[in-house]
Amino acid sequence: MTGDTRVGQAEAAGLAVAVGFVALGALFVFGTGSTLLLIGAPIGALAILLVARYPLVAVSIMVAIEFSNLSALLAPRTGLPVFPASLLLGLLAVGFALRDPVCRSRINGWTAVCAGLLTVYLATQAIATIGSIDTAESSANMQRQTIDCVFVMLVLILVQVTARPWTIAAVIVVTLASICALTIISWVVFGGAATFGGLSTVTTASGELVTTARYGGPLPDSNFWGRHLVMGLPMAAALLTHALRSARRGAAAIWVLALILLLAGIYLTQSRGTFLAAGVVIVVWFAAVGRGVRRWALMLIPFGAATFAVPGVGNRILAVFEDFTETETQVNVDPSVVQRVSAQEQAWLMFDERPLFGFGPATYPGQVINFADRTEFSPLDPTNAPHNLYAEFAAESGYLGLFGWALVMLGFLTVVILGIIANPLGRERVLAAAVCAALVGWSVASIGLHMAYFRTFGVALALVGGFAAAWPVSADAVRTLVRGAAVWAAAAVLGGAAAWMFLSANSTTVVTARQSVTLVPAGPIDGWYAYALDVRSRGSLLPTFAYLLEDPDSPVDINADPVRGVLILKTTAADVEQAHDDIQIAAAHAEATLYSAIGYQQYSLRAVGGMRAVTEQQRSPLTTLLGAGIGVAVTLISVAGMHRIGKRRRITGPDERRDVPEEAVSVPATNP
Repeated sequence: MTGDTRVGQAEAAGLAVAVGFVALGALFVFGTGSTLLLIGAPIGALAILLVARYPLVAVSIMVAIEFSNLSALLAPRTGLPVFPASLLLGLLAVGFALRDPVCRSRINGWTAVCAGLLTVYLATQAIATIGSIDTAESSANMQRQTIDCVFVMLVLILVQVTARPWTIAAVIVVTLASICALTIISWVVFGGAATFGGLSTVTTASGELVTTARYGGPLPDSNFWGRHLVMGLPMAAALLTHALRSARRGAAAIWVLALILLLAGIYLTQSRGTFLAAGVVIVVWFAAVGRGVRRWALMLIPFGAATFAVPGVGNRILAVFEDFTETETQVNVDPSVVQRVSAQEQAWLMFDERPLFGFGPATYPGQVINFADRTEFSPLDPTNAPHNLYAEFAAESGYLGLFGWALVMLGFLTVVILGIIANPLGRERVLAAAVCAALVGWSVASIGLHMAYFRTFGVALALVGGFAAAWPVSADAVRTLVRGAAVWAAAAVLGGAAAWMFLSANSTTVVTARQSVTLVPAGPIDGWYAYALDVRSRGSLLPTFAYLLEDPDSPVDINADPVRGVLILKTTAADVEQAHDDIQIAAAHAEATLYSAIGYQQYSLRAVGGMRAVTEQQRSPLTTLLGAGIGVAVTLISVAGMHRIGKRRRITGPDERRDVPEEAVSVPATNP
């Protein structure tokens, strides 16, 4: 803040009155039993009022609180209203800052645009709330989202009025790197036993091939902590690049250390989604940062390939690919994968039933009991979250919610990209590219995670305000953006067409049929019968029978579903009749094998329902990967070709018109 920050007599009197009201409020809320809170409340109120006079300090504190999750750590233990205090600090800081004419001049049309994007998003959620099946839960969620969006706008305004986005990025990186340092100390020195007040939490998430304890930092789930770290990774790279360009070796050493700590923290999460999102973030940042830094990307290719050899990285990524292609076995598959697939299927089933407005915001947990038994995969403990941000919006607010969220993401990305286009040679471009990469990386990581900790992500959204183009936007920048969007859209169509043609040429139309059977005890109904009938409690019983009864020479696979207590006979054939015959033969072979193995006095097979047959396109996982690779390659080649053609036209255009008489034209001013 550039204005005078001294406290006058009138303001001092106002501060005294405000502190008195806070003391009375604390007495009313906490009572007389909490002496510490009664004393601390007026002191805290006075501190907030004083700190609010320095907007940069205020917004730095707000950002550090969100990325360290202090509100969730301190509130249950101490009862301190950390987030309300942070929100109040932001409101007061904005109020003090807007008294300064220099700060007011930095508020422009982009502030209204960002506020409009969040308002449209809230409007879509409000409309979905009207038709919610649980109005109370949806209304409470709507209130929380509104407060979070207000927080985001406060941070955005403070970023604009202070004009110090580098400082905010440094606060984010330092906060994340410091917590990563604590997790490393806890891992190396204490073996994960030290939590440092909850800042180094070892999560209890299930998973296969986990080589180290999974550290979630200040969060109870390492996957969400990894999503935070993914946002900080490109910002650390931007700060390092800025320090190297400024020839500040000391600062460069600090950011190198921070980058290493972030990478170590990402590794300690042991989150496969975080690993993949981190790779996407690096690629996006190098693509958006400019040619001068982009050359360093070639040097990182061997480093990226080497990371797959690190225990806990490459083997876990390959394992999850195998799990996603074999989820129907449910025996040798990572239970977390089965949970995620089942949760996402439930969300899409909800979307199919109410596609326009969904079941209502925050209603997914209450619908698990209605949809968990309708999915192909059945985890032992169904999760109460969809584990996919986009499936969550589809299930809870339908097409309307998806539109609102897409508008927010595309709108904020457009703002930051316009800023890069308007000032391509500015020193802030590396940080603007980092913010762009952070938004994309968070979105990619959210393919396997639901909406949570929105305010932390909102800080990255708010940073967009620090890189917005000068208002009003120059016509050249708008034309460049539209031209680039058209090029990428056309290239995406070509890439999609190429992928579709490849997959169509290498796919066959087949009928996939499934028949469920169960084991029924033989003999009279007595105590032994009840024990034998309970095939679900003995988790290894059905998988053992599945291996025993399957004919290795038959096209029918027998998979065990211990949760539902059935064996699933599955086959793929050219038509329904052949599939029906194959399953009948396999069922007869299974029954004969059962009797020959345990006799006629133990169990018999009984069908559960009828055979289900669906027509689908069959292709191998390798074919799908090749099709995706071809689509991406065609898209990138098309973009490069269109850019080259457009560049040639722009170069040859003036030469073709040399003989045309010159006339005065108005050229839009270029941003400095």
